[in-house]
Amino acid sequence: MLNRVYSIFDKRIRPLRNHVFLAFPKHNIAYARIAEPAFQLLRPVLHRLAGTEGLLPANSPDADAPSGSERLLFHGDVELLTARELKRRHPDMKILAWVQDPLHRLAYCYEKIILNSDPMPSYYRERYFAPSMTPDEFVNQVSGISDLEADNLFRSQTAFLTYKGTLAADVVLPLEDFERSLTRFFAESRLKSRALAVAPYRLSSFVSQSTLRAFSEAALMQKLKRRYRSDYLLLSSQDALIA
Repeated sequence: MLNRVYSIFDKRIRPLRNHVFLAFPKHNIAYARIAEPAFQLLRPVLHRLAGTEGLLPANSPDADAPSGSERLLFHGDVELLTARELKRRHPDMKILAWVQDPLHRLAYCYEKIILNSDPMPSYYRERYFAPSMTPDEFVNQVSGISDLEADNLFRSQTAFLTYKGTLAADVVLPLEDFERSLTRFFAESRLKSRALAVAPYRLSSFVSQSTLRAFSEAALMQKLKRRYRSDYLLLSSQDALIA
């Protein structure tokens, strides 16, 4: 009952929080937009799936204008859905999810929210996050917030992918094994990889080495393993490995 009441309240203040699935009816696949680095790198592929490549500005690489590119994506054959909506509208659609090591994901979130020179989003201000936070203080604060209340940047990935107590995704692709994950993604979507240029994944392109070193300290890693136990189990399971 409490979960249902919170869900209704959450929809009012963050109406698109659970809309993380991009469904492409023409290809009969859905992509779970969870790990931001994966979404950024896969934009050319997503535009191909949506049929919106022709809408991209000439002489303007997709990576140079991510926000504009994202808006253009929704002019194509794509639906932004919750897990419930996806299962109801497209019960036989194959769901692909890219997941990321929680340590890398939290380090990315730390730099984007805490170290960013832009004003801190109100969600974080209201929950007592501060620009002066150390990585350890940041993880402590995150660990005290349940997935029911967590912002999507640090909500556990299994919380996104769990529907009616089971894993909604049919294929789970580790971001850290990007090359093989991308090959599998192309195979599942039946796209020709040679016709699409996708930049390789380099963690250093998204998180600085100094932040990674701080997040790799033993005590902090243990906190992350407790907070994101289900994510680590997902990554280590046989179902999350590429055959």
